[in-house]
Amino acid sequence: MDSLRAPRMLFATLVIAAASLPLALSPPAAQAAPDGRIPLSVLREATLDVPAWPADDVRGPSGRLRFHGGQVPIAPRTVPAGQPPYGDSVMILSVAYGDVDHDGADETIVVLGCLIEGGSKQIVAYDRDAAGRIVSLGRVAATTGEIRDIRDASPRVGADGVITALVADYQRCCADPTPQIWQTRGYALRADRFSQVSGPARMPVNPHVTETGVSTGPLTFGPATGGYRYGSVDVTVTHRRGAVPRQVTLLFYPPDGLRRSGDWPKVTTEPDSFSVTVPGPAAGGSVTHRFAFRRPAGSSGGELAVEVTTVPESSPAVPWLTNATAPIRG
Repeated sequence: MDSLRAPRMLFATLVIAAASLPLALSPPAAQAAPDGRIPLSVLREATLDVPAWPADDVRGPSGRLRFHGGQVPIAPRTVPAGQPPYGDSVMILSVAYGDVDHDGADETIVVLGCLIEGGSKQIVAYDRDAAGRIVSLGRVAATTGEIRDIRDASPRVGADGVITALVADYQRCCADPTPQIWQTRGYALRADRFSQVSGPARMPVNPHVTETGVSTGPLTFGPATGGYRYGSVDVTVTHRRGAVPRQVTLLFYPPDGLRRSGDWPKVTTEPDSFSVTVPGPAAGGSVTHRFAFRRPAGSSGGELAVEVTTVPESSPAVPWLTNATAPIRG
């Protein structure tokens, strides 16, 4: 009988020992992905990581920004002629949802704007981390280069995680009737950053839109002669993309005492300005025109503002490139 009892006792001991093993030996349960579907009401009062705004569009603050009522006000700031202006506020313009990182849970796709009347826009993807904090997955697309507008409510997330959006070559403001070219482009998360994966890679030429800008050197005067100083300024007009102007009109806004000197093309005068029409640059090229001035010998300092418009007139894709300021020296 003792020989039969021993195996039973050993079996019972093993069962008890197994039952007392720590639960850590059991296979761990799979952890659910954080819920990245962030309601608009939460976003409007959240602190969000905002990527840097494009260098060639309206600028504003970036980094961790605290939103209230869906916006962040921007203190007024002046910039030199020919430089992108600063916006009045950063705003949440629209929200969409979808699984862009293939973790089985939705993320939040936000269109942000840094706006004056128009302004910069960017699409940014947000998620939550394991602790529930809102984190940025990065910028999807922005109004930079050939892309000058994004339709606010256009982003959609497909079953494959691709974010599609409507982008345009020109941004209208107010009652501007300029025709725009719209394209649908798709973006996907690849190696921790978003890249374009579908849609056209380039914008066709819009005959109604041009990116033609103006720049100047200084207006430098020499020594006094007969009570006046004489000098000249080089004005350079550059075509970057879009419609190529046959001619350009240069508008000059002179300070008090500054007068034209020497030979000029035909001049049209206004109470506070005058203008000349001259040959425009070749496609993708530049052309420089030199203009002579004089002013009383006792005058000094100041600046000469110059503006360019195209002939025939086309809408400027980048408006601030159409203005320049020449410092007056001597």
